[in-house]
Amino acid sequence: MMQQSDKLRILIVDDSISIRYVLRAFLDNAGFHVVGELGSGRELLSAIVKLSPHIICLDYNLPDKDGLSLLREIHIEYPHIAVVMVTGASDAGLESVAAEAGTAGFIHKPFSQEQITSVFHRVAYAQRLLMVAARKHNSFENKPYRASAVIADDSQTLRRLLTAILTHMGIEVVGEACDGRQATELVSEKKPDIVCLDLEMPVMSGLEALKIIHSQYPLTKAIMITAIASRETFDRVTSLGIRGYIIKPYHPDKVTQTISHILTN
Repeated sequence: MMQQSDKLRILIVDDSISIRYVLRAFLDNAGFHVVGELGSGRELLSAIVKLSPHIICLDYNLPDKDGLSLLREIHIEYPHIAVVMVTGASDAGLESVAAEAGTAGFIHKPFSQEQITSVFHRVAYAQRLLMVAARKHNSFENKPYRASAVIADDSQTLRRLLTAILTHMGIEVVGEACDGRQATELVSEKKPDIVCLDLEMPVMSGLEALKIIHSQYPLTKAIMITAIASRETFDRVTSLGIRGYIIKPYHPDKVTQTISHILTN
């Protein structure tokens, strides 16, 4: 059984006592360690110093400061902390703005135990691998990179993880995007050897971006990264010119194997 000290620490920030109670219960059931709760954003930065959370569960609508402003502050001061945004707002553009600001995940109220478990386990998995990667020596440091890449994912934490994996492979990440439109623009500008596309992103999906990239930049090899492991999805992206397919949560060895195969073929 996982010891308390081995669990990733989570700080909950929500002005609703009942929501905080439900979130704590769901996260406890999922095997996480909730180190604190806040009803507003006023003391969030000082709480981060005191509690050292790995993940912050942040409400969008807070009485004293909006969640997006807090997200941007956290991203600047503590870029290693993953922030999962929670909201009951129905604004279609909010998810895109949150992704741009550096969120690691996005959850809509009302939420279920299954949804909380899925999002937080995916973010926690990436956080643990990032901590391991930070301790590893990069054998390609101060050496020429063997390839270039653009990565697109609406989760800042997953982008960080993928960047770490590729860098350790000797691949230079020349651009990061949080939606498909940004990905196509970066591919146009940087002309990378490969582009890694998350299937589900705001503004423009990875599938839509793939169509544009495959038709306009055929020399860039595209890799689809998704949590959807259906045969239908695989056949669809393959027919559109995808060169590789990686399932989330992805293991560094699997990513390395897939990309190495693509670069040599």
